Amino acid sequence: MKTLLRIVLPAIAMMHLTACSKTVHWEEEVPLNTGETIWVKRTVVYTKKGGAGNPLDMAYRRDHDEAIEFTWNGKNYYYKGEAGIMVLAVSPKKQPILVAKAADNSWDATYYYGCTYPFYVQLVPDETGRAWTWPPHIESWLYNLPANLFRSFGQPDGMLSKYTAQQKSLQPYLSDPLSVSMHKIDPAYTGDRCKPKEK
Repeated sequence: MKTLLRIVLPAIAMMHLTACSKTVHWEEEVPLNTGETIWVKRTVVYTKKGGAGNPLDMAYRRDHDEAIEFTWNGKNYYYKGEAGIMVLAVSPKKQPILVAKAADNSWDATYYYGCTYPFYVQLVPDETGRAWTWPPHIESWLYNLPANLFRSFGQPDGMLSKYTAQQKSLQPYLSDPLSVSMHKIDPAYTGDRCKPKEK
């Protein structure tokens, strides 16, 4: 009987892991650094997964990949990937730029992005608006720009279909003094992995 349970319980857990997912779509109002406001479409997927250290603690947990789609200046842009995008801005060259904390979702390790100061990644679109590359560090015009994209993902059934800029300003982390690097692009942010070692 014990042998049977050792086989059956993990099999049931694996079925739960692979069979259950929910895709959540919403639109959000995004004030840009140009003074314009646009609406952005977002998508995240939640998969039923076991908890860290306890695979039987099944719950819907957000996948690392997320998608963002928007139109600016008559052109459509689309990004899908692991970067936890927190800022959408328009560069002095009139090009939309996405910014994320480099270590979020282990993006830096996946893409071999070395320590930079501040420790963010700047994603730059190609001519199609669908393929994104990044320079070795972010440009200084981005410093201190406020986060303008939604980051407080709740459970899939609790997400709204639309968020205004006012609703997003109520996200709990925005009132946390210890999360300045998420409130804005903080020029002093080094990230945990890239902090200079004490001598």
